[in-house]
Amino acid sequence: MTGAPAPVGPGDPVVLALLAAGMKDRAIARRLGVCERTVGRRVAALCRDLGAVTRFQAGAEAARRGWI
Repeated sequence: MTGAPAPVGPGDPVVLALLAAGMKDRAIARRLGVCERTVGRRVAALCRDLGAVTRFQAGAEAARRGWI
């Protein structure tokens, strides 16, 4: 589904790129300077928006759509 709207949050492309790289929530949170729980909630929302079952799949789907 190319042409889909890009992620809403300004940090979403970074989160998606880190997911695609296989990073865990704790590492992403440390990198972004936010709480691990915040990352978990954002990842869950991104997976839902992308129709992804796994975190890696969300990163791969975002790359396919040109979001990252």
